[in-house]
Parts: sequence; C-alpha cells; structure tokens
Amino acid sequence: MARSKKRLQNMTPSFDIGAILRNQRVSLVPFHWEHPEAMDLRPHDRMYYDCIPDFREYLKLYMASGTALTAVVPEGMACCFGINPIAAGVAQGWMLTSHLVDRYPVSLTRSATRYFNFIAAETQMKRLQLTVNAADVVAVRWANALRFNREDVLRAYGADYIMFARLY
Repeated sequence: MARSKKRLQNMTPSFDIGAILRNQRVSLVPFHWEHPEAMDLRPHDRMYYDCIPDFREYLKLYMASGTALTAVVPEGMACCFGINPIAAGVAQGWMLTSHLVDRYPVSLTRSATRYFNFIAAETQMKRLQLTVNAADVVAVRWANALRFNREDVLRAYGADYIMFARLY
C-alpha cells in the first residue's frame, strides 16, 4: 500500500476541474472516499466492498492522489472515477457508478472523456487501461463509448474481465 500511495502522489497533476467540465447538468467535485458509500451503487460496483479486503483503504489512496473526481447530477452522485499509476507512463482507470449514470449517459461520457484526455496529457501518459467485468454490459458499452480499445479477456480473474486500453 505504501508504494502505491507514493506512486499516486508523484503523479498528482495540479488541474482545474473547470478545464474538464463543460456541462451544466453535471458537476465535478474532488473525490472523497466516503462518496461511494453514499451512492446507490450498481451491483457490479457494490461487489468490490465484498470481494476486496480493505477496499476502503484503496478508496482513501485514490482520494489522496488528487486526481479522482465525483460526478454529481441534480439527483445526487452519479459516479466516481480516477486513475491509479502502475508504471511510468501507465495507469489503470477506475470508476464506481450509481444507477444515475443511466439518466445522463451523454453528459457523463463527455465529462469522463475530457477527464481521461486531460489527465493523460498532464501526466504524459502513454497507456491508460481499464479492466471491465464482462458481465457488466453497461460498463462494457461505456468503455467503448470512451474510445478504449478492447485487447483481451482475463479469464477467471474473479470473473471474466475485459482489458481495454487507450494509447497516447
């Protein structure tokens, strides 16, 4: 955990949320580790609390990175997302979603696309990857909408997960 925290801190860009957001229906606020607990998480996202020991500690690291955001719509928090560096120029994207994502697909997709593009430029990223549960149809569609390329399937990775990536 200490090594992951150090990598996150070394990759923290100073960025203006206003540079990412251009939509009046969605607000972006700095991520707080308790945000997901206040959300009506979709089942595939809620399972992380059961399947990953110390999941809250990971969320605290994401918060400390300064690169994670929460998207808020009029009804509440729709999703939380960010990046976790795993090597020089390489990061793993993450996202936790509530049922509200279904009401704002275009606005949230545009905001997330701008975020990933901005973070990639700020951190001089070469590769950004996502692992998406193959059974989570909404998340698979969203990875495609965010212009990530499907690479392969990770079999028996807790379940089957699809590896998606964007190269910069």
